[in-house]
Amino acid sequence: MTTSQLLGVHLQQLIIGPNLTGSHLSQHIDDVSVDEAITSLYGLNSIAQLVFHIHYYINAVGNVLEGKPLLAKDSLSFNAPLINTEAAWQLQKERLYAATHRCAQLAKGFPQEKLKEEFVLKKYGSYEHNLVGLLEHSHYHFGQMVIIKKILRAQLK
Repeated sequence: MTTSQLLGVHLQQLIIGPNLTGSHLSQHIDDVSVDEAITSLYGLNSIAQLVFHIHYYINAVGNVLEGKPLLAKDSLSFNAPLINTEAAWQLQKERLYAATHRCAQLAKGFPQEKLKEEFVLKKYGSYEHNLVGLLEHSHYHFGQMVIIKKILRAQLK
């Protein structure tokens, strides 16, 4: 398996598993209600904000892998839409899953010889650096979601 294929597989496993952490996003957020998703505790981001944030970067990297320009800005990465219905919350999760699947497929097919090339601008490092960083970033925020969900549900008991 090439590095490109491996990175794509890891992206897919972030959402649907199985992965080395034994935990994946869909198993932890599929049963989160809209009320849980939009609740912010202790000044933390809500689960819905974190889902939007992860989607924002996965979608941006996917666009670049498709040959589109990088339009993402860090300052916009938490500008999540207001969610107040189960349907809107479901749509936000589906967007994350679809963007991750698309990015994973693009990563799997990405030419191995281009992984070390510059990702848009020199300051962003290589394609490989961005794909690995995307996985690290997503797992970091995924961990936050799991903890927030546990706190929310512990408070309901």
